[in-house]
Amino acid sequence: MKEYRYCSVRPKKIDKAYFYLSDEEIPLNSYVLVPFGESNRLRKGIVEAVSFYTEENAPFPLWRMKSIVRTITEEEYDAEEDPEWRHYAETFISDIEELSGYLSEQDYDAVFEWACEHHECTRFPDIMETVVRCYRLCMQYGHPGAALNLGTLYYKGNYLKRDYQQAVELYEIAAEAGERRALCNLGYCYFYGRHQAPDYQKAYYYYNLGAILYDDPNCLYKLGDMYRDGLYLEQNEKFALRLYFRALDAVNRPDEEDFCRADILARIGEAFLYGMAVECDPKKALDLLMQALSGLYDRRKTDPFVSGPIAHVKEKIQEAQELLDDDFP
Repeated sequence: MKEYRYCSVRPKKIDKAYFYLSDEEIPLNSYVLVPFGESNRLRKGIVEAVSFYTEENAPFPLWRMKSIVRTITEEEYDAEEDPEWRHYAETFISDIEELSGYLSEQDYDAVFEWACEHHECTRFPDIMETVVRCYRLCMQYGHPGAALNLGTLYYKGNYLKRDYQQAVELYEIAAEAGERRALCNLGYCYFYGRHQAPDYQKAYYYYNLGAILYDDPNCLYKLGDMYRDGLYLEQNEKFALRLYFRALDAVNRPDEEDFCRADILARIGEAFLYGMAVECDPKKALDLLMQALSGLYDRRKTDPFVSGPIAHVKEKIQEAQELLDDDFP
């Protein structure tokens, strides 16, 4: 006869202990997160006892029981609850109930949308664990966007352990299914040698495909870089600048994300700074570079590689200022 694990948990700052179910073995004195009260607000607690009961001799019927959400560290237990944590803790139970409804209806479009809405909750492992499971499930039912987003989690290493090879494999699945952003991401992986030595031929293939099929601004400006620096392609600064301006037009479309706007502005700013296929204009260069720096600062929380571009643009701003100072002694 099946036995169920009943854990006696004493919520933090409460003198009384309550029973919770757990499918996993949890040692005594473990720190856990449990739904508490009528609102099911998540609270931290300590496991004081563990007992096993059959459905017939259990102290409380199974249908009335709540389950432990997950174990937490001692540091999490001791930490004060900030407003952001409290907000997610209070909504987590209702969000999971909403997801359960989508799963029972086998509405995998809705499951994917749910995962996307919670994709940035990287401070909350219980939520992210569910997000990852949703992406893996949606991949089985033909959602290339799930492969793309899961690859991004591996690429950034915000929740999952950073694994560029795994990210590339997932991006390839998404790209073959027509996901535009996957083409650009693959271009980045091969251009910068994230998972292997740089391969500019493959980088060109993916950037060029994204530019031709989707007029993608990321792919356009990276193609510009390849022409500017003569990487795999014959160096052509005039063509590079045309691609930068084309990328700027593309990123200004109403339906376009402006994540790479700062990168594009920085490159056009440098063109005016050095007179690359355009007349040298330090004042215009400074204006463009300052706009680029502001945009790069906005990305600091989401882009693990932005510190390098920030330092580079600061250096170019200083050069532009020195040129302007020389003009006005």
